[in-house]
Amino acid sequence: NKSGGMSPCGIISVFGSNLATSSGQASVFPLPTTLNSIKLTMGGEDAPLFYSNPTQVNAQVPCDLPANSQAQVVARAFNGTVESDGVPATITLAAVQPGIFLVNVPATQGVILNNPGLQIVDSTHPATAGDVLTIYCTGLGATSPLVTTGALSPVSPLARVTNTVTATIGGIGASVQFAGLTPGFVGLYQVNLAVPTGVTPGSLVQVVLTQSGVSSPVVTIAVH
Repeated sequence: NKSGGMSPCGIISVFGSNLATSSGQASVFPLPTTLNSIKLTMGGEDAPLFYSNPTQVNAQVPCDLPANSQAQVVARAFNGTVESDGVPATITLAAVQPGIFLVNVPATQGVILNNPGLQIVDSTHPATAGDVLTIYCTGLGATSPLVTTGALSPVSPLARVTNTVTATIGGIGASVQFAGLTPGFVGLYQVNLAVPTGVTPGSLVQVVLTQSGVSSPVVTIAVH
C-alpha cells in the first residue's frame, strides 16, 4: 500500500502466488469476503474483497481494527468446505496513512480531477488558480458518521474524516473544502480543494496531503 503501514478502512493490494482460482471483481455490496475461492483475514476478521486473481487480491482493511497496532494477515484458499491457510504476514496499522492514487505506476501523475469536467489534471487539461480539484486517495482513517466495513459510503450525510486534512500544491497551502469518503464507493476517500494563487506553472507540480503530522507520498499535476 504505502511505506510506513496502513490504516483501518483503507484500500490495499496483497501480492503472492496461488491466491485466487480465477480473475474477477466483486459485483455485490456489501463487498463479499470470499472471491474466486480466496479469503483474506486481517486481525482475525475476513476482509471485504474488491478483486482477486492468482497473484493479487485487492481488499479493504476492516474499519474496526485498532489503530496504532499490528495485525496478522493470512490468505486462505476456500473451496466451500475446507480452508487452507497461507503463511501469515504482519502489518502495522496507523490511525491515518494518507496516500493519493496514481494514474500509472511508476509515473507520478495523481488521480486528481478538475471540476466540473472531471478530467485528469495533466498537461492536456492543466489547472489554474481558483480551480476546484478532487483528489482520490486512501488512508484518511476514521469518519463521522462511521461507515460499515465493505458497505457503500452514504450520500447524506456525507462521511467526513475526523482527522483534519491539509494540502499543498507546488508548496503553497490549498484550501480544503471537503475530506471524506466518496459517496457510492467502498473505502475510497476524496479531498476537494481549490488551487491557490502563486503556484509556479509546470507539468509536474507537486501535490501533498498531510494529516495528523503524516504526509502522503508526492504526486503531480499540471498547472498553467
